[in-house]
Amino acid sequence: MDVRVKLDSPPLAIKPVGPQTPPESPLAMPQQRIAGSRVHVHGETDGRWRLGVLLMATLGITGLATAHAWSAMNADGIVLLEWVGLALLAANLAWISLAAATALAGAAILISREPGQRPIPRLLDTTSLTAIVFPIRNEDAGRVTAGVQAIHDSLVRAGAEDSFEIFFLSDTTDADLAREEENAIRRLRIARPDAAIFYRRRTLNHGRKAGNVADFVRRWGGRYDYMAVFDADSLMSAEALIELVQRMDAQPGTALIQTVPSIVNAQTMMARSQQFAMRAYGQIFGAGLAWWSGGAGNFWGHNAIVRTEAFASHAGLPDLPGRGPLGGQILSHDFVEAALLRRAGWRVEIAPEIEGSYEESPPTLDDLAARDRRWAQGNLQHLKLIAAKGFDPVSRAHIFAGVMGYASALLWFLLILVSAILAWVGSRADDHATVTPDLSLIFLTALIVLSPKWLALILWALGRLPGWGKQPGFVVGLFVEAAVSAASAPILMISQAQAVLTPFLGRDAGWRPQARVAVAGADNGSHFTPQVIVGLVLVATMLANPGFAAWTLPVALSLVFAKQVSTLLARAPRRRSWLWRALATPEDLKPPPVVSATRRAMGWFNWQAMVDTQRKLPPSPVSATLASARVVETSEAHT
Repeated sequence: MDVRVKLDSPPLAIKPVGPQTPPESPLAMPQQRIAGSRVHVHGETDGRWRLGVLLMATLGITGLATAHAWSAMNADGIVLLEWVGLALLAANLAWISLAAATALAGAAILISREPGQRPIPRLLDTTSLTAIVFPIRNEDAGRVTAGVQAIHDSLVRAGAEDSFEIFFLSDTTDADLAREEENAIRRLRIARPDAAIFYRRRTLNHGRKAGNVADFVRRWGGRYDYMAVFDADSLMSAEALIELVQRMDAQPGTALIQTVPSIVNAQTMMARSQQFAMRAYGQIFGAGLAWWSGGAGNFWGHNAIVRTEAFASHAGLPDLPGRGPLGGQILSHDFVEAALLRRAGWRVEIAPEIEGSYEESPPTLDDLAARDRRWAQGNLQHLKLIAAKGFDPVSRAHIFAGVMGYASALLWFLLILVSAILAWVGSRADDHATVTPDLSLIFLTALIVLSPKWLALILWALGRLPGWGKQPGFVVGLFVEAAVSAASAPILMISQAQAVLTPFLGRDAGWRPQARVAVAGADNGSHFTPQVIVGLVLVATMLANPGFAAWTLPVALSLVFAKQVSTLLARAPRRRSWLWRALATPEDLKPPPVVSATRRAMGWFNWQAMVDTQRKLPPSPVSATLASARVVETSEAHT
């Protein structure tokens, strides 16, 4: 039974600024089958041979390193557990070698390009209409509305506002946050009465974010040629939006274009380290990924533009066989939607060269771990889709990479565990036999793992690293980011290994909203007891077999002091201090207009919220009907 009308929020009483939503223009979005036939597109094989080249390079590096480790271990024979360790070493090397090969390809592309500024897109000349959709759920309403106001004002300055309409798609369930959300959007609509800004709130949150967007497409999709999908913390300049629309107009066979967003507004050491890394290495990986993906690129769920009709016709998510948490509704929808579009014969492109696309990062290690638990469960569901009939081989590679992004943490942990067991066995036999690699293998592994950093350094020295000048502080930033990464990576390894195992134990990871701001005084190390235990076990192993410490000491120290590391990285360096400057990105030193405008608007919206609270505004009509709507929801669900 369709209960949409009963469950949607009634319009707010804002008569001067127009209707809450535009007239509905339904667009059918059928659920796709997991197994389907692929539509052949003539000439669209550019990604396959490139991926083949990349895989050959990866296997070559992995084979060389594994053979070297085998020869070192084979001097006195190899026992069964050592074969297990060798297999785990090969799997880990293969994964990091694939990332290194992607970065190397990206660096080669950036070096081959002529330096200089890309031309600013001309004035938008289009007859198309684009919806900028913000799916939100229990978010900071002031931050979201401030970003929307900044984006709208940017479009007005570019003379392109008539080609865009903005939609808040709310799935907010918390009653207090719902009221704040409704009041904040009311303030925005009053402040910008001529803007095409709409608001729809669901109380039946079927399908989570993917279901939220699908509901929008089914109700209003026929009104729009394109749909720019954002997250609550997404920002995009008018120039970037204009370029995306122009590309879609010029490429009728393209269904989706994904930008590579830069991180902005990072305050804590953890977030600033990620912001620096994304800005320094993101363009390198993005260029390499776009190269081997060709027309079978990927979708990350936000900061991308989608051809609405193609999305509706071919990207309706199927339900996975089996029960949750690995069956049922697909959580990590974006990879699957890209694969479905490609299966239907559409191009899906990654465009790292488009500037002006931004997002934010979780502020602490604890917040990163919480996000990883959700993402890991969603990506592990894709194990049921890798062999689905009809998918492009490059789409399968993206899906497999999504799984390995978390499964690799478990492989790394198992390698350490096997090494520790062998170290204990060796200490009891008094021969100190371990699977510890020799110095040359350690050097080769470090060269592969650190490839993004030394490639970024080479590009910076050549003046080919997009967005960066020749400021010497960049080199300092590389070392600071490397230190933060070395301290946090083992901690995240244990968290991600737990996240991989949890769904197989039948436990759902939940859907905690992503934290955007660090909470002062919070116990950011409260969830890292498993890390400390594993670290102490490694320390005991090193005491029993000192040879084991050659490559395990940094990991053990990080884990033993996980709580202290987490607390330290949750702190925000003083602005303009040497530590702040070391990790300063181009967006820090010269904030983009849309980012600066968002910060200013946040101050205004927060002030208005405080004034409204003091005036004790009455509950909005939406909040007043929420309880009765939930009664209807429960009744209709049983029906």
